[in-house]
Amino acid sequence: MSERSPPTCYICGTSCESYITDTYYCICDIAICHDCVNSAKKNDKIWVCPHCKEENDLEESKLFRST
Repeated sequence: MSERSPPTCYICGTSCESYITDTYYCICDIAICHDCVNSAKKNDKIWVCPHCKEENDLEESKLFRST
């Protein structure tokens, strides 16, 4: 099985490898880094995907969520 490269932020284009636990994902298969998600926030709980305009819950759209 081949290794997959870490996600790249849709907005700034940087690799999210060093902060994968603070990376946000949308159902349309894009990633947003922890710095850029602030520019996509609608409010304190929701961010809007710049690609498909889907509204995403900040906590639920993280790859690794707190339990």
